[in-house]
Amino acid sequence: MLQYTIDDPIELPLQTSVEVTISFAAGKRWLFFVTPELLYRVGDAVKGSTAKVHLGEMHMIVVSELSATVIDSVLRELHRTGDLERRTLALTENLDT
Repeated sequence: MLQYTIDDPIELPLQTSVEVTISFAAGKRWLFFVTPELLYRVGDAVKGSTAKVHLGEMHMIVVSELSATVIDSVLRELHRTGDLERRTLALTENLDT
């Protein structure tokens, strides 16, 4: 059974990223969802241009529509294919240390 929480509100789905925490037997892990529109607005500029660069991280999922339904569908498909855990990062409970 896939257990996860959507950790951020989906208020501006074309302008914000949304983190998701997933429970695995070995502990909690996380990934985040973004839209192309958000990527257009953020990122490091390529030197000498106005282009932005994003280094496609494994724990970054880009979707054209950001909703709880889309998140659930993507997570379930990644879980079904056995790809979900490798597309996440370990969650550190105490980030201050």
